[in-house]
Amino acid sequence: MKKLSMVGLALVTVLMCSNASAQDTTGLTVDVPDGNKTMAVGAFINMGMAHMIGDLDDAKMRFAGGFGAYFDFYITPMLALEAGLGIEGKGERFDTEGWEGRDKITYLEIPLGAKLNISNFQASLLFVLNFALAGKSKSDVDVEGLDISAEVEWNDDMWDSYRRFNIGPKIVLGYAIPVGPISIVPGISWSLHLLNEYKDLDDDDFEENDDDSIRAMNIMFRVGAEFSL
Repeated sequence: MKKLSMVGLALVTVLMCSNASAQDTTGLTVDVPDGNKTMAVGAFINMGMAHMIGDLDDAKMRFAGGFGAYFDFYITPMLALEAGLGIEGKGERFDTEGWEGRDKITYLEIPLGAKLNISNFQASLLFVLNFALAGKSKSDVDVEGLDISAEVEWNDDMWDSYRRFNIGPKIVLGYAIPVGPISIVPGISWSLHLLNEYKDLDDDDFEENDDDSIRAMNIMFRVGAEFSL
């Protein structure tokens, strides 16, 4: 009887150890930064180069800036669903002999997509809804040594030939640097409009441009702050 009790005690001990080991194994988390977080919020500012690619002769990149915020919901320790809101400038610059022109279009952006976060390296693939809020054109002309500047806010007639709404992809790469309760996230982004910026042009003044196609493209450097919830 004493031997049976000793065997029983040994079996219980083994089972308890096995159960603890199983719990430790099944409860193992992936070794990633903030591996147990389920949500994160962040804000950023960016600056870089805006360009129009397509059928625009002599178009060059121009300086642009913007800012925004985003929300991440982690469905695994490394993969999150992402949504955000931002403002970003787009457009192009022309620089020919005796004349320099700049078009600046300010967009409201609503990005939706996914973020991969591995060992502080972040990569987001987003689908962006772009809404044009305002447009402005500026020209500087040199006439016989006299500099003449003009700036025009786009009116309804100008918007009749230019698309206010567009869609397109955005790729964001960054690296999160922990600083106390937050992370500083420097990075770079690339975005492109998929729809032709020109709408159908029936006006005789634009007849020669009916087949033209241009699309906004931005390459931006950014820095942000992220807080895990």
